[in-house]
Amino acid sequence: MKQLVTFDIDGTLVDSNGFDEELFAQAVQEVAGVEFDRTLKSYRHITDSGIVRDVLLQSGISDHRVGDGIKRRFVELIGAHLGEASCAVEEIPGARALLRRLQSVPHLAIAIATGGWRETAKLKLSSVGIDVGGIPLATASDAIARVDIMGIAEERAGSGEPFTHKTYFGDGPWDQQASAELGYSFIAVGTEVDHPIRFMDLVDQDAILSVLKG
Repeated sequence: MKQLVTFDIDGTLVDSNGFDEELFAQAVQEVAGVEFDRTLKSYRHITDSGIVRDVLLQSGISDHRVGDGIKRRFVELIGAHLGEASCAVEEIPGARALLRRLQSVPHLAIAIATGGWRETAKLKLSSVGIDVGGIPLATASDAIARVDIMGIAEERAGSGEPFTHKTYFGDGPWDQQASAELGYSFIAVGTEVDHPIRFMDLVDQDAILSVLKG
């Protein structure tokens, strides 16, 4: 039997928080003509699909094509940004190497569960050289709630038997909350979450492996 180790993307595997929110706000303004709440406190689910749903509800917009337009524009903006010669998007230090090592550990199953849409998730991972071939991926294209996205990733990573233990790496309070709701152990990455188990980056593989349940 295996244990499951799942990763968020933005701020956890890819250092994309600096531009992701800015471009999302731009897409919302251009397509829906409304302001994006950068505090995120107005939104129930901190996922791309969840935020778009709440933006439309709060603005009284019932035309689903507006939501589709926001997504299309955001994907365009992310693609253009990552394609700029001056763009220097980087992995969270150690991310690629850690994923490779964890994939080689027989008793671990690796998955990625992100609040971003599938299209932008793949663009960001590819931009920093993270190959997700063979790694189950669930995104906001699959569900609105983060707990549901994590559940889909778990299902895709499973082999029919229950996991002995489940761990989620994330950088936001919503990651911590979803982990608690699902009974996952949580490992914080970066400075945004105050948590007993926290790493500034993913470089120290031995230290990270030491906190994963055996």
